[in-house]
Amino acid sequence: MIRRGIILVIAAAMAFGVLRVAYGQRPAYVHVRWTPTVDVGARTEMERTYHLTRGEHREGTTWGYYVTDVSSDNLRALVQNPAVEDTHNIHRTAFRIWRTAPRGEYLTTRPAWIASMLELAIRVCLGLGVIMLAGGGFKTWRARRAQPAAAVS
Repeated sequence: MIRRGIILVIAAAMAFGVLRVAYGQRPAYVHVRWTPTVDVGARTEMERTYHLTRGEHREGTTWGYYVTDVSSDNLRALVQNPAVEDTHNIHRTAFRIWRTAPRGEYLTTRPAWIASMLELAIRVCLGLGVIMLAGGGFKTWRARRAQPAAAVS
C-alpha cells in the first residue's frame, strides 16, 4: 500500500510539472490601494510595469486587478513601491500570492480542458496517494505494536 501511495504522489508531482511547464501559473486577483497622489497616468504606467490587468475601481484609491506575473520579484517591487499604500491577497513579507486568492484563467492558447484534466489528476493522485501512505503507515505501526516484546534474559 505504501509503494502505491508513493507512486501516486510521484504521478501528481509529474502532472504538476507538466501543468506548470505547459500552462504557467494562473493570474491571481489582488487589490492595490494607491496613495492619493497617484494620478491616472502614473497608475496606468504602474499597471503595465507590474503586469496588473483587468483593473476595476473598488473604492477610494483601491483597485482590483489580475496580476499576470506572480513571481516574487514582481510582487516585491509592487509591494515596496512607495506609491502603493496597501495590498490584499499578497503576502507582504514573503512576496507571494495568498493561497486563498481567486485565480483567473490560464494565459495560453492551449485548450483549457487539458489544464482542467491535469488539475483533476493532480488532486486525485495526491489525495489517494496521501490516504494510501497514511493507511500503510498506520497498518505498519499497528503490526509492530502487536508484536510481543522480546524476552529479556
